[in-house]
Amino acid sequence: METLALLDAQLREFAEGVAEDSYAVWLGAGISLGKLPGLQGVAGAVLEHVRSQIDHTNPECAFKLCLDNMLGLVVLNVAQRAEIDYAAPAASWRPIEEIEKQLVSRYGTMLDQAPASKPLDYLVWEGVQVVARYANPATTPGPEHLGLAALIMEGVASDSSSANWDDLIEKAVRILDGSTSSVLQVRVLPGDVQNNLRRARLYKFHGCAALAGQNEPVYRPRIVAREAQIHGWADKPENQVIAGKLLDLAISKATLMLGLSAQDTNIQEVFVKARTQLPASFPTHPPAVMVSENNVGTHQRSLLQNFYRNDYEGQTAEINAASLVKSYARSLLPSLWLYVLCAKLAAMLDKATPGLLPADRDRLRFGLMQLRNLAAGAADPNDHEGFMLKALHVAGRALRLFTRGRLPAVGHGIYTPLSDKGLTQTLEDPHLDTDGLVELSLALALLGRGVQEGHWTCVVNDTANAKAGAIALSGVTSQSEVFFAASAHAAAQIFAQGHVADDDDAIMIHSFEVPARAARHPTSAPGRTGKLSLREFSVSSIARNAISLDTLLRQFKAEMVL
Repeated sequence: METLALLDAQLREFAEGVAEDSYAVWLGAGISLGKLPGLQGVAGAVLEHVRSQIDHTNPECAFKLCLDNMLGLVVLNVAQRAEIDYAAPAASWRPIEEIEKQLVSRYGTMLDQAPASKPLDYLVWEGVQVVARYANPATTPGPEHLGLAALIMEGVASDSSSANWDDLIEKAVRILDGSTSSVLQVRVLPGDVQNNLRRARLYKFHGCAALAGQNEPVYRPRIVAREAQIHGWADKPENQVIAGKLLDLAISKATLMLGLSAQDTNIQEVFVKARTQLPASFPTHPPAVMVSENNVGTHQRSLLQNFYRNDYEGQTAEINAASLVKSYARSLLPSLWLYVLCAKLAAMLDKATPGLLPADRDRLRFGLMQLRNLAAGAADPNDHEGFMLKALHVAGRALRLFTRGRLPAVGHGIYTPLSDKGLTQTLEDPHLDTDGLVELSLALALLGRGVQEGHWTCVVNDTANAKAGAIALSGVTSQSEVFFAASAHAAAQIFAQGHVADDDDAIMIHSFEVPARAARHPTSAPGRTGKLSLREFSVSSIARNAISLDTLLRQFKAEMVL
């Protein structure tokens, strides 16, 4: 809730930019710290691997010399060095934590100390254990990966760049869109850029562990970690195509950095070149660089100096403050997903209610925000991942029933996007007037207004139950499942699939006219039961010629009968 409050207020321009697909997302190791070891853990693993290979009978052992070289990169006093025993596990060394911390800032140099006679990438491939550690099938995406996948599905994160080897973003997209998803293209090789059939792109400029595991000869050389690989990276022939694409992103889109320290020189060089070609003046609209941190780091500060080279010296504090999101990816990306959904629906209200005064439409927008905030408030602060999986499933199920009237088959993914384009492009879609989304936005806004005015409350329903609607409402007289139908076909399928029947205490809100049905669909014996049966009505019909929100809400409430 705190992050949504930030997005609604001081970070609103940034959030609006995300909703327009104005930002390229740049990912670093920090985005996966909840799932994978950070660089400190990697440093410890490499040290232990090399130590375990030492032949203690050979004073010239290549692995001993390799370990000597790595430890030569850290500053320790005489007493600390005396406590290092090559015969004992590295984890037992008294100064191991200090050693690991220092190696984090020198990890590229550390990984360049391959033992003699071993391949140059030996410490990366065998020491880090890239494939086993970063492409483990058992490692599941976290809330940050699921949140980014949802933004990708919604068409507002069409370009992402990652310095990470893991495949958690790809896994998250497959959870949302199914195992055969064709939404996201991973770009590692130069030839990958010639495939433009997918609507989102993920540039893994340091390589991909999963692909390296599947095709070692092709993708192992693309795993970048050593200092010799990072220095001059963009100028090497094998990297120039991908580097050119990254440069284009740094020029053509604003930048959102998530878990990225920007310490690697190849990343810094991209942004230096970008600002040389197209300098930025502070402030920019939307903000040119946003960093998902509580404070601007040392290397991020250098990046901001390059972005705002003519302004930074005189406006350092202002630029640093304007560039901070002050929310980490695990909270920021799920919150941005909720913000984008609400923003798209809110933007459609002008089309849904052209006769209402602007103040009334603002009240409707607050109704949408009410539902959004209720959803966010249901999150367990100790289980962001569980919340995202459930929220994506609930939203995807509701939209699937709305558009098609039936649930997807197993393996088809848990999510259906509201639209697959940014906000402005969604509003310009030629099918918007006929796909029922405009009317859905109004129905949801009226439901939210009803909650705000105390006419009903939202109740958590069980989506494992086929009879569960998109939302459950509890009113004065009953608790009812609420379904939305974009078309007569979707409505017919909702009945045919057994989600609703005529004698259910349920509400079917149609985007357009309520279709005539040839047969009734009872599920129980006829007779007086004292309970409410199905209510059906068209939201566009009651909104037609509406000039007052109060009158519109009274009509809506009368149809709901709660």
